[in-house]
Amino acid sequence: MALPRTDRTPATLRGRWWALYYRRCLAGFPWYWPSRPPGREPMAQARRLVRQHFGAGHPPALRALARVMTALAGPPAVLLNLWLIRRGRGPEAVPTGRMPGAIRAALRHNVLPGEYYAYELWQPDRAASVDDFLYSNEASRLFKVLNRPAQPDPIGDKLAFYEMCKAHGLPTPAVLAAFAPNGLLPEFEAVALSGRDLFVKPRLGMSGLGSERLRWDKSGYVTNRGGRIAPGDVGRYLAARARDEQRTLLVQPACANHPSLRVEIDGALATARLVTGRSTNGDVAPLFGFIYFGKPRSITSQHGSLALIDPASGRLAPPPDRAGARHWRHWSDHGPRDVDSLPDWDTAVRHATAAHKACPNFVFIGWDLAFTDQGPML
Repeated sequence: MALPRTDRTPATLRGRWWALYYRRCLAGFPWYWPSRPPGREPMAQARRLVRQHFGAGHPPALRALARVMTALAGPPAVLLNLWLIRRGRGPEAVPTGRMPGAIRAALRHNVLPGEYYAYELWQPDRAASVDDFLYSNEASRLFKVLNRPAQPDPIGDKLAFYEMCKAHGLPTPAVLAAFAPNGLLPEFEAVALSGRDLFVKPRLGMSGLGSERLRWDKSGYVTNRGGRIAPGDVGRYLAARARDEQRTLLVQPACANHPSLRVEIDGALATARLVTGRSTNGDVAPLFGFIYFGKPRSITSQHGSLALIDPASGRLAPPPDRAGARHWRHWSDHGPRDVDSLPDWDTAVRHATAAHKACPNFVFIGWDLAFTDQGPML
């Protein structure tokens, strides 16, 4: 039986282009000056700290070049962001009359158009407090400033994360095999893969890019990328993928959604993002959370329906902004109406808190939590 093609060069190039766009082009301008009157001083200091550390860790010449390139890429990226929002959410989400204000907020305050519309920053009282908050293109960079690098890195490296969870007795899907570009990693060579549904993801990466689901149907595997794989060929197929893509692929058993979520059991895992923070005395506490419910026929939950989570109780609530509320209504109209809280939420919070304590180098961490038929997993 012929193996499915692993050559996905166009899709890979598109994925890399969008990763470059979201991570680099939408970084905002490499300077910051607060509005007048200035906002809350701690927030102004936090936003200023992000800009002061722009490109930190690189030689001065490269930092200067990065600042110039980011400043040049900023205005076109803002216009593209407006177009993407209008195409994805419809003209009513991006009124033409508000576009000049959105562009001005992006150029003057480093606030992306998506947040300008979501938070209705054209309203006078909200415009006056524009510097009282962190925004999406600053929060992740502030985390990098405050969080100290760790070796190995259990946050950026999924294999190191698995080893950390295993060492501390924290529930996470097992790694059955790891295919590197030059072959299987030695510690996984004896694991049999046939006879179960599998989920494949890159060792390094984010947003589900490069993920693949292999469904077992007694005669082999059916992949969501198209084609079938004979039982004895799955190893060769994944080895070819790792070699062609020049990255390490981790193979895990595919998990099922908890029945009480009332979503498709074998569909994309409904994934909660819970952010925890460490205080100066070492205490760890949950700060905020939200959950994605995957779209039909999707293997990951990103870009699906969204609900906010009350970190104290695990109860679900619609997002306060109109764009997010539309995602909530989509789930409420097409999904279960009687699910208002997440199963075993207290247990999930304990797992995330324990995992954060095992990562003392990090001040803030966003954890992905899946509510499976075997309980919450990191």
